[in-house]
Amino acid sequence: MRVNNVKHALNSGKVQIGTWITTLRTPQITQMFATAGFDFIYIDMEHSAFSIETVGDLCYAALAANLVPIVRPPAKEPHLLSRPLDAGAMGLLIPHVDTKEEAEAVISAIKYPPMGRRGMNLRGVHTGFDKGSGEAYVRSTNAETLLIVQIESRKGIENLDKILSVEGIDGAVIGRGDISADLGLPGNINHPEVLKQVEIMIAACQKRKKIPGLLVQDIASAKEWIRKGVRLLPFSNEVAMLMETSANAVKEIRAEQV
Repeated sequence: MRVNNVKHALNSGKVQIGTWITTLRTPQITQMFATAGFDFIYIDMEHSAFSIETVGDLCYAALAANLVPIVRPPAKEPHLLSRPLDAGAMGLLIPHVDTKEEAEAVISAIKYPPMGRRGMNLRGVHTGFDKGSGEAYVRSTNAETLLIVQIESRKGIENLDKILSVEGIDGAVIGRGDISADLGLPGNINHPEVLKQVEIMIAACQKRKKIPGLLVQDIASAKEWIRKGVRLLPFSNEVAMLMETSANAVKEIRAEQV
């Protein structure tokens, strides 16, 4: 398996900046983001219409552009976790992790023995279609695959320290949309109670020497959360960036016609 530059940079204390792909299926977008300077992309399967074929195409293109692809699967069943990895993902963002037992089950599904029970497939995108050495591949893949859990409920926050204690869990993020709903504040992602959960997550990660991450939608927020300790920083997504840039341009140009 390739060296996961994002994981190594994060483990050395650096900030890594990425973005989301949620709707546009064209593989060329990965080269655009690589040229823009992003370190990684999240490819969403939880809230998108993406098939595993689309995910494979985006992962393949990202790898060719030297951009680290991380997939958010739609759920935590083992086959939904291993297939994106076999399709070329170098990491997973696992949604709705609430307990230590769930985190342990995720590790079992995505790590090869002796850490887990992932099924072996040596010849694919993730190996450059070279079967290589099984022993070296298992050792490398277990080490290089980045695994981030997404905490989206009060239960997850209560169990966060235990979740982060699981060997193989590299870090955590707060899903502010879902946790705001769980707190009775749906959509209020910047409510003080929601932001408190983010700070709890950052502190828990720092205590366990794990990686804290957070989705941000604007540059000011990005700078603020980096100062507070966030190191895995996905900025916006392809649809939001396209829509906001387009809408602002049209608005300003039309204003000249008045």
